[in-house]
Amino acid sequence: MKKNLLSIIILALLVVNLAMSGFMLLSVMTTNSQTQKIIADIAAALQLEANGGTNGQGFSNSATGNVAAENIATMTIPSDGTDMTISLKKGEDGLDHYMAQTKVVISMDTSNEGYTKYSESMANMESLMSTKIQTIIASHTKEEIEADVETIKEEILEALQDMYGSNFIYAVDMSYIIA
Repeated sequence: MKKNLLSIIILALLVVNLAMSGFMLLSVMTTNSQTQKIIADIAAALQLEANGGTNGQGFSNSATGNVAAENIATMTIPSDGTDMTISLKKGEDGLDHYMAQTKVVISMDTSNEGYTKYSESMANMESLMSTKIQTIIASHTKEEIEADVETIKEEILEALQDMYGSNFIYAVDMSYIIA
């Protein structure tokens, strides 16, 4: 009789263990699927792809991206060989500072449909692009630029991509002297 009672208790504990294991598996799988859905929603909002955006979807601000060397074209602003001098926002020292001898080099992907659509009109849009660049740079202080010039480059890149509504412009570089 005691052996039967002990077997029944072991069987009951086994069933409880099985039920708890099933419950844990169900809760982990539910959480996993919810996490996967959230990540997919975020990726969709950021226009990312599993293959890294190789087919031109989404904006890439990588310095080289997935652009082959033969598909790279550049444009220097200003294109007439002169330099821009941009007045910067006053910083903590309260003095006026300037970004002098500034040139901005825009890298473009010639295999992107946006390039074929806008490349002919880019020379006409240079003054508008120059104004956007100057506005973005002028909104920063000397200290901000010296601390993190990459953020300013990204802001310029985003503004130019928004201006054209395309990601054929994939990188922005600058040469400058701060005075």
